[in-house]
Amino acid sequence: MQRSSSTLSAFALAAGLAALSSPGCFWSSELSGVRDDIERQLPGASFDRNVELSFGPVLLTFARMVTSVIPGARDARPYLRGVSHVEVGVYQSHVDSIADVHMPKRLQSLLEQGWETAVRVRDDNEAVWLLYRPDGERVQEIFVVVLNSDELVLVKARGHLERLVEAAIKESHGEHGFLNDLGS
Repeated sequence: MQRSSSTLSAFALAAGLAALSSPGCFWSSELSGVRDDIERQLPGASFDRNVELSFGPVLLTFARMVTSVIPGARDARPYLRGVSHVEVGVYQSHVDSIADVHMPKRLQSLLEQGWETAVRVRDDNEAVWLLYRPDGERVQEIFVVVLNSDELVLVKARGHLERLVEAAIKESHGEHGFLNDLGS
């Protein structure tokens, strides 16, 4: 009887760890709050979910291993090293125009909580915001929003993200970096 109970406990623990460390559908109040705020700003707009994933430490370690063998992605490895958790939402946009969109209220509330804006790009065809939460000289979290007529992309990441934010800022100023390499 003891052995059966130990086997069942070990199986339950393994199943629980596998479920917690694997990607899949998830619901994030922060991501959905930003999506909902943008929908309210743009009458008639809707966003159909394409992908919603959450990556924890186990899958991010696997991603770093994969980038070591993909040409062009090797340059990304140092930037991914500090990432400990990522939530991603990609939605198909159904919008007539994004000319009137402004920073979502959820992002504005993050600014009130001490977050800072690293990148803000705004024109009639695209809106991009990258906010980060500093902790001294460290960047602990980032929140990225990219909206155009085709899609809405939301990314929230945690970890030691200084190098990743620095690379994004350089890219936004037209400097060459690993993000350009990944796109080619």
